[in-house]
Amino acid sequence: MSFPYERYRTLLDSFLLYYPRGYEQQAQHLLLKLNQAAEELGRLLKLPLPELEIILVAPADWEKVPHDEDLGKAQTRLPYFTNATEPPSLVVPTQLDPIIGEPAAEKLTFLLYHELAYAFLEQDPRPWPEDYPLWADEWQLQFAALWLSHRLDGQHDVVNRDLHELYAEIFLAEEDGKTPVTIRSFSWDEETSAEDYLCFDLLLERFALDLLKRAGPEVLPRFLREYRKEQRALLSDEVTAMLGAAIGPDGVAWLESLPYF
Repeated sequence: MSFPYERYRTLLDSFLLYYPRGYEQQAQHLLLKLNQAAEELGRLLKLPLPELEIILVAPADWEKVPHDEDLGKAQTRLPYFTNATEPPSLVVPTQLDPIIGEPAAEKLTFLLYHELAYAFLEQDPRPWPEDYPLWADEWQLQFAALWLSHRLDGQHDVVNRDLHELYAEIFLAEEDGKTPVTIRSFSWDEETSAEDYLCFDLLLERFALDLLKRAGPEVLPRFLREYRKEQRALLSDEVTAMLGAAIGPDGVAWLESLPYF
C-alpha cells in the first residue's frame, strides 16, 4: 500500500516537508525546529545537511507510511527515520502514541531531534565498526536530542519528566549498586515490548543529562572520531573505554560509578 503523497501539501526550506490539509501551522513549526536543529548539529558534528524529506502523517494514513522492510511497520506512532524512500524520510505522526505519556510540544521536538541526529550519523561517510553493542549507538542519539532541547527549547533537565516519575523504580539501585537493567545490559529482540524499550530510552535520557553536565556537547564528536573507524567488532568494555577517553580524566571511573550504566 503506497503512501498518498498526492493528497499532501508541501513546504520547502532546508528540507521538503509533506503535510495533510489542516496541519499547516504544525508543519511550519516542525520545519522551523528541524532547520534550527540541523544548523546546530551540522556545526557540532562538522557534517553537511543530510538528504532528507519530512512526512507529517495524518492518523488515517499511518498504516500507509513507508518503512524499512526488515523493521516492519511502525508499531507505535512516534517519529522515525527510514531509508525506504529516496531520499530517506523522517516520518512524523500528527498525534503521538500514548506510550509517550502526557502530550507536550517539547516531547515532539525532542523525538524529532533524535531522528534528525540519526539522519546525520547515518549519512556520515566514515565507516562503522563491524559489530557493536546496542547502547554504543543509542546513547549518541539521545545525547544529541537532549543537547538540542537544552540549546534550542530552553530545557534544563530531562524532557520526559512525567515518564521519569512514572518509571522511577528503574533508577533504584539494588544491592550490587546497579539498577535492575542498565544501559549496557539491555538487549533488544523481536520479543522486546515497547514499554521495555521505553525504559531503556529513559535510562539513556538520564545518562545524556549527566554526561552533558560532565563533559559538554563536544564529547560526542570526540567519541565519534574514534568510534567511526574501520575496525573489528567492539565489545561493550571497549566502547566504555572509548567513551571514557572522550570524557577526559577519570572518565571510565565516572561511567562505572553511574548506577544505571
